[in-house]
Amino acid sequence: MSYNASPSYEQIFYLGGTGVSGIRDISASYTVGQKAVRLLGAGFAREIISEPLRGEFSLTRDMVYVDPVLQLTGEQPISGTLLHAVELDGAEKVYGFNTGYLTSYTVNCDVQDVPTIESTFSVFGQMGSGVREGELDYSGTAPIQTLGFVNHESVFLTYNGSGTNRAVSVSQNYNINRIPIYTIDQKTDLTKYAPTEVITEYPIEITTDFTIDIDDYDTANMIDNVRSGIYETIGVEIRLGRKADTLDDNDGECLKDNNGECLGDDGDGITRYEFLSTTGHLVSESIETSIDGVLRVNLQFKDYYNKD
Repeated sequence: MSYNASPSYEQIFYLGGTGVSGIRDISASYTVGQKAVRLLGAGFAREIISEPLRGEFSLTRDMVYVDPVLQLTGEQPISGTLLHAVELDGAEKVYGFNTGYLTSYTVNCDVQDVPTIESTFSVFGQMGSGVREGELDYSGTAPIQTLGFVNHESVFLTYNGSGTNRAVSVSQNYNINRIPIYTIDQKTDLTKYAPTEVITEYPIEITTDFTIDIDDYDTANMIDNVRSGIYETIGVEIRLGRKADTLDDNDGECLKDNNGECLGDDGDGITRYEFLSTTGHLVSESIETSIDGVLRVNLQFKDYYNKD
């Protein structure tokens, strides 16, 4: 029997029926919690499922267009499909999941890399291998998004209303806790392990980490910082390019994508990601230095978003 490997350039991932571009890696896993039933005088009798089934699906991608994933923080589930192989008989194989809920979303920016996005979904429905147009195929016909790459120069940070050009990295994580609700009513074979409902536990916790080269930054006194209760103003924006002064003369130039097509420009570039908070609390601060580097400070802030 002949087997074909699945090289990455032949794989396509769909989320909610839409092709997703810029993916670096994908991982999927699940575990089945089992408990041994033992009887007096007989020892082991059988095993039973001891906890609800729950899978996890994660993907990391470069920020090459406005990311649709962050909009999936609500109550509605999402499905996904990785089209990964074509058999010798022409059959297409997929790995898919349904009833997935976004539980973690992280934006990472570093001077040595392009901005990346890490997304993790908890899966309470079906998850596994299938065939194209089968029950685990949730692919669609939507085109792959037009790409426009950003880099560390596309990241704009503000802290307490002032910009900083000494930041060397920033990351922002949204932690979304999902609570599955199970009932003992009659279920079909396809839903007997699935929850009746999945609710979101608010508030959503947002953690922002900055690393800044120290110049005129003064570290906060630990006790004074706790006593003050002062909220910090934090801004993170990632834009694709900035409009040059010469573009005001309509000389025919424009910001272009990888296909050479003109992209819409609001004058300051196309916003890929934007976050602004006036309710962030500084919860962690550390400094570090070495013989091979400069003095740096690591700052961590916490924000909380309610449902409304």
